Formats: sequence, C-alpha cells, structure tokens
Amino acid sequence: MAKAFTFIALILLCALPLHGQPDRESEKSIGSAPYVGKIYFKGNTAISEKELRQLIVTSENRSFLGLGLFGGTHKLFNPEEFEKDISLIKKLYTYKGYFFANVDATIVRKNNGKKVNLNILIHENQPSKVDILHYEGLENIPVKLQTEYFSQKRLKIGDVFSVERLIEERDRTISFFKEYGFTFFHEDSIRITVDTVGTRAGISFRLSLPERLRYGTINAIVHNSLKKETAPKEKKFSQEGINGRILGNQNISSELITSAIEFRPGNFTRQSLEERTLQHLGATNVFSSIYLTPDSVRAGKLYTTINLETAPKHQIEPKILVDNRYGPLFFGTSLAYENKNLLGGGEQFHISTEYGTQISSNNNLLANLNSDQYAKIIPYEFSLKSTLVMPVLKKNGNFYSTTVEYSTTNQPVLFSSRNGLIRETYNARLTPSSNLTFDFFDVEWVKKDSLRGFKQLFKTDLANNLGINPSNETAVNTGIDSLINTNITQTFRLRYHSTNRQSVLPEQTIWNIDLLFEEAGSLCWLIDQYINKKQYNGFTDKDPQIFGTTYSQYLKFQTGLDFVKNYSAQSQLAGKVCIGGMMPYGKAYATPEERRFYAGGANDMRGWLFNTLGPGNNTSEAAANFGADIKLELNVEYRLKFFRFLGQSSGVTFFNDIGNIWDRTGPYAFSLDSLTKDFAWDSGIGLRIGSPIGSFRFDFAYKIHDPTELNPWRISTLNIGKCTFNFGIGEAF
Repeated sequence: MAKAFTFIALILLCALPLHGQPDRESEKSIGSAPYVGKIYFKGNTAISEKELRQLIVTSENRSFLGLGLFGGTHKLFNPEEFEKDISLIKKLYTYKGYFFANVDATIVRKNNGKKVNLNILIHENQPSKVDILHYEGLENIPVKLQTEYFSQKRLKIGDVFSVERLIEERDRTISFFKEYGFTFFHEDSIRITVDTVGTRAGISFRLSLPERLRYGTINAIVHNSLKKETAPKEKKFSQEGINGRILGNQNISSELITSAIEFRPGNFTRQSLEERTLQHLGATNVFSSIYLTPDSVRAGKLYTTINLETAPKHQIEPKILVDNRYGPLFFGTSLAYENKNLLGGGEQFHISTEYGTQISSNNNLLANLNSDQYAKIIPYEFSLKSTLVMPVLKKNGNFYSTTVEYSTTNQPVLFSSRNGLIRETYNARLTPSSNLTFDFFDVEWVKKDSLRGFKQLFKTDLANNLGINPSNETAVNTGIDSLINTNITQTFRLRYHSTNRQSVLPEQTIWNIDLLFEEAGSLCWLIDQYINKKQYNGFTDKDPQIFGTTYSQYLKFQTGLDFVKNYSAQSQLAGKVCIGGMMPYGKAYATPEERRFYAGGANDMRGWLFNTLGPGNNTSEAAANFGADIKLELNVEYRLKFFRFLGQSSGVTFFNDIGNIWDRTGPYAFSLDSLTKDFAWDSGIGLRIGSPIGSFRFDFAYKIHDPTELNPWRISTLNIGKCTFNFGIGEAF
C-alpha cells in the first residue's frame, strides 16, 4: 500500500506544475494588492445569488465545503473590474425588467488592508409589467392556426416585462411559423415595438408572413468523398416521391434513405420533420455529413435537396484494459472490427476478441488451505464476440440484433468455466429518450470444471454457506456436482431504459432509469415435459434436464437509478441505486451462478475487492465469489476537478458505498434484521488523472461497517494506512 501512495504522490508532483505556475509579476502583485475575502449579496430576490456570481468577474477564493481545501491561490482585488461588475449587475436587472433597480457596494478592509470583503446591496424596486400586448399581420392565416399560436404565448398581460421574455416570444414565433409552412419566416419578418411608462410596458408585434409553402420534388444525393474513382458510377432511384442519386460504386439501399426522410411532396413544410430527418439519417452511422438545402420555390412549392456524404465503412479499434479486480494487477487487451454498412441497409457488424490475465498468481481467497493443497493458478479471461444489428427501416430507431459469444475463464477460487451464448434481440424506441429491449431468444451453454484443491476449498469455505455438513462426504460430493456441471440457461429478458440527458441543460441533474425482468427455463421445461421424455443416467423425473443436460429455471428483476448533478464545470455530485432479486421455480432448486448478483470491486463496493463481499455476514471471500440472489446497494460520490494533467481535467473524488448481497434462505438469508445488521459501508477518496482515453481512477476505500467482524463498526479502529485500493479507467458509474 505504501508503494501505491508513493505512486500517487509522484503523479501529483508531476501534474500540478502542468496546471500553470504564477509568473514573477503576479508574485510581486500579491504582496501589494489585497485579495478578495468574501462577497456578500443582499436584497436580491428576482435574481439568484448563483446567477450574480456567475455574471461578475470578481470572485472569492472558494474551497471544498468551505474547509480551505483545494482552493488554489487567493484572488486579487481589482477596483476597476469591481466597478464593471456593479455596472453588469445593473444591466442585468434592466434586462430582467427592473428599470429602477439600484446597486450599492461597500468595501470592507481586513487584516491591515491585506484582505477585502465586498458587500453588494441591491434595491430592486418595482419591475415594469406588461399592460398592453398587441399582434398584427395574422389576418390572412386560418383561424385555427391563429388560436394555436396565441395558446402558446410566452408573454401575457400582467407579466414582468423583460428582454429575456421578449426574445423567447420572438424565437417561439419564428419556430411556430416555420413549423406550419412559412419556411422563409425569419427574424427580420418581425417588428417589435416597446413603449414603457414608469412601471408599465406596452408591446406590439408586427409580423410580415411570407408565402405558405408545400414540399415539391425532394432530391437525395449520396456522395463518396473518401474514394476518387476514375470512372464514377451513378445509381438512380425514385421512391415515395423522392428522387435519389447514389454516386460512385456504393452499396446503399434506397429504402435506407427514404425511410429516414419524414416529409413528402405535397405536405406543408415543417421544421420539426426536417430536424427528425437529419436525426434519423445520422442514427444510421452510414453518413459523415448530412445537410438539407432549399433549391427553389415555384408555384407555392419548395424544392429541396438532401446531400449525404458517406462515412468510412470499416473501423478497427484496439483497447487496453487495466484494473486490479482480484488484487494484483489485471492486464488485458481487446481488438474489435466494425462494418457500419454490411449489406447496404445500415446493418452494423461487430466482432471483437478480448484477453486479460493477472500478472502473477494470488492466494488471498485460499487462506484456509495449505499451499500444497491446491494448484497455483494465474486467473485469466478470454472472449470472442460477434454482433449483427439489423435496423427496421420503416420504424426509425428500432432494430433487431443477433449476438454470438464464446468465453473461457480461470477464476482464483480454483474454478474454470466455458460459456457459449446465442441471443436474438428486438429494440423498440419508445420516445427520443427511452427504449424497450426484448431478448426473445437467449440460450447460454455453460460448462464448469474444478482445479486441484477445489474440493478442500469447498469443505472449508463453501459447504456451510450452502447448508452442507463438511464432514458428510456424500453431501459434499453432491454439492460439488451441483456446481461442477454443464448447464443450459434459456432466457426471455425485458429491459426498459429512460434518460433525460438530451432534454436538460448540462448544469441540471441528469438521470438514467434501468428496469430489468428475466424469466429462464420455460421453453426448456416444455421440451422436458412434452418432447424429450427419455430417462438419462444421474437424473430423475424431478430434475430439470433436457437431452441429459441440466437447465435453469428462475425469475429475476433488477432496478437501477443513477444521476449526476453538475454544480459547475469543476464539481458534480453523482449517485447510483441498485435493487435486485431472483428466485428459482419449477423443478429448479437453485439459481445459476453466472446470473447471480455480486458485490465488491472498482465499480461497486470499493471497500472490498472484486466479488469478495457477502452474502450477509459471511466471512469467506471465496464463498462471495459464487454470488447471491438478492442485492441492495447505494453509491454516492462528490467529484472535484482542480488541476490539469496532459491538458485533461483532473482532481479527486470523495465517495460512500453502502450495500450487500444476501441469499434467499440459509444462514445468510435476507431479512429486516439482516438488512440492519449485515449491511456493508465504506468511505474513501479517489484520485482522477485525466487522459485522452478517460480518467485513470485510483480509489482508496476504508471499511466503516464490516458485517464479517464481531464488532462491525470500524471507525474507532480505523487505520489510515490500511485501506482497499481499486484501480480502473473511467468513472465508477
């Protein structure tokens, strides 16, 4: 651990100078000019203090939670800048409609003139309110359109007059009429007159509406800007009133283009349809440049061309994967190939291979065995995955996908497994910010095996957790056979995801909701019950098996909520909540180990290493590697960026993780009593070093409440040098 702290200290010593050092002139000025202590605002009700602080240049030295941490150097007081700030505040109040607002400022000197506190007193007085609101130029449009336009007004009689509201109403008017056929309506088509007398304001809008247009012929041209051909080819098509030309030897389906275009000849022109068209074409990932141009207007029709430039079709992406999931450094590489337009209809084919291994063997999970009782292994993971995504061209945002995957792992608990997976999925886009995914065919084949010493590990660490007497050899062998087998899991899976990321401003709270429901084994049960009735050695009629292979039956649900609250460009609060549970049904008496819940690791409960926490107050980290059926977890962290490294924002994170996993039955079963006694809680600090591939994450976590201890509260015995170190790339959530 001392080496880890030394490594972090060296990074900080190297990183901080890159953030910038003050020059000698600045150092001299610090000694002569006072610095800004505190800035106080009083009397402001119409405008928040946060908005006022963002407006002015003069600022105080703000530190983390006001404790003086990470505050940087003191801000020097500049009287000229402060005068300009007062003027800016007055202008802002005028902009908001408070024409009679007064701003007074006093400067209070402290520490023999070395520090100044600034008091800004605001007398807002009465704002100007709208008493007359008049619109001209709408006489020739349909009454229904007039009614809809007025129903969406941003300005009303009695509202506080402000330039901000005036601009909002102007922009709304432009957007409204461009949406209903008046394509060439723009800012110069509106004349706004404002007459103010005291605290009253009269507003007049005079609109000059252009001709209302319908779409004429629509042309789509596909260019290939990447490849110059000596004898360029041209493919023409005419479909659903859209004329298209595909230049060059490119395999692009005409239906891919026409299904993405929302408008058709004869429709009134609509800005929203054009925006959705650009979004649909961009979502295909086939085109690098998309722009729409109006060509001409004739006889009330707008003739339009959509220009499309194709993106590179092939992409190769290598990656480096580094973490410490089992304690020592785990290093891996990944190589992926993607074809973005396999068959011409926007089909995406992706194939990747990944291999990772621990740099040395580690026996932390085998503490109850003697070194001569087990085979020394180095954990590794290998996977090969291929995915084909087929878009549904008539339903933009919907697609089918097929996934084929093979993987093999060697785990530190003397356990190895081979997995094969075939999955068919349909993804339905419900709204621009939510989607529903249905895995209607999902079959996973898993073959597990043990290494030398697993039987002894089962007796010392796993048997009691499963309710098996370690001295009962028959029961032990039966328990091992239940883990060391070949298993088939056939699943129906439904997942709902929703986010507000695209509909809120960056400074507001961004949240994501994820809901999951799984049912496994129903098709296998039908085959077992009605098709494959043959008897196989080692199985009875009560065992779930088809063709001599065990199958799983279970129900599973999981809910997840995560959020990020941005306080500024340098600070944010983030959190994650996870609630999950699963249970076997039918012939099955247990859930498959590869589908259970786990706790501990760099993206989870950071006070414990990867998959070494739980269930409940279980003391065996090896047993925790086999998971449990219930999970409750809450993670909260405050992220603060205050220096730059290699041009990337870097800083620290303060975090808390609370949660655990539990069994359904047995000594570590979930109950209200277990929830209140066997929860795990860790707290810590992490260093974030920015890089072009994401932040390098170094987390140091301390166990606050450890359910495996007789005295679980660890605060009184906390040792600053004894912490759990986790390393990863990118934020934890």
